[in-house]
Amino acid sequence: MKQYVLKSIVSSMILIGHFSIIILILVMYFRGGFTFSEATTAISVFLPITSVYTSTIIKDIIANKEIDQRTQKRYSIGFALISCTLTLLFIIYLLTIIVVKAYNLGIADFEQFKALLILGETVFAAYVGQIVHAMFSAGSMEAAEPSGATAPDRGEL
Repeated sequence: MKQYVLKSIVSSMILIGHFSIIILILVMYFRGGFTFSEATTAISVFLPITSVYTSTIIKDIIANKEIDQRTQKRYSIGFALISCTLTLLFIIYLLTIIVVKAYNLGIADFEQFKALLILGETVFAAYVGQIVHAMFSAGSMEAAEPSGATAPDRGEL
């Protein structure tokens, strides 16, 4: 799969998913599924990782604002499948625990919800973070380096 296609898919899933989750928390607060302190705590736990992903993706988009079809990398089908699947599972997990907590369908109290939220952030974010780094951060470094540039010669010791 071409680099810009996979980047577009994964970045869209991450950005739309994460901002949808924040909106869902607010909607569930207004529907009575969360108290004010629960909603603000859930958002404050969730917001830092959203900020990291968003800033990394936006920085990459700005650094690579022009697409050169000839120099685009191609990702393996395995990498594309893992990238999309893990990102989607992460978003689904977060949406599920928010809805389950809001409707009190198996999460006894807010402390259990926080534990599940932090656990999900830790486990999934570690993998999604690797994908984001491999796809966006590493690509930005290559885009920032002029082609054919070599390291300065430091001389022999």
